[in-house]
Amino acid sequence: MKPNAWLAALVLAVLPAVAQARGAVNAHPACAQVQVAFTPGDDIEALIVRRIAAARENVRMQAYLFTNARIARALFGALHRKVAVEVIGDAGEFADGGLPWLIPLARAGARVYLDASAAASHNKIVIVDGDRAGASVVTGSYNFTRAAQERNAENVVVISGNRAITDRFVANFLARRAESRPFAEP
Repeated sequence: MKPNAWLAALVLAVLPAVAQARGAVNAHPACAQVQVAFTPGDDIEALIVRRIAAARENVRMQAYLFTNARIARALFGALHRKVAVEVIGDAGEFADGGLPWLIPLARAGARVYLDASAAASHNKIVIVDGDRAGASVVTGSYNFTRAAQERNAENVVVISGNRAITDRFVANFLARRAESRPFAEP
């Protein structure tokens, strides 16, 4: 068994018991497809690009930092295919220049929001086709930057095939969007 598959199987076997022991509010049955990736070493950037390229209806992204041109091109490609794209970025990082792709994405038709309601909007999430049966969620420490791929020690977990987990991520995205302000060009 490959190390990533072994780790995923272990997490899925242990996670419900740990969540229950800690009194987690939303423990979900361990039935999902899980993929894990780490930098340095794994090509997380390509993994995210492939997920976005597979989108048929929508891509919802929450970003603390977003400077990665390849991931941005994947989102532009989704828009070109008439896939709805929504991005929530951290308002403070946007003001500091850490989210330069938000302006061109908004101009291209993405719905863009800035979240200033928390001290940091530190989520790093991509939800692909969250309203469909084949939905997937990408989450982890990985900022959407070249540094995350080339210089940092980062991780992502890709979860698919579990409606309850996807619904929790979509609900959180919608809640964060409600707390955010729609992007308006200066």
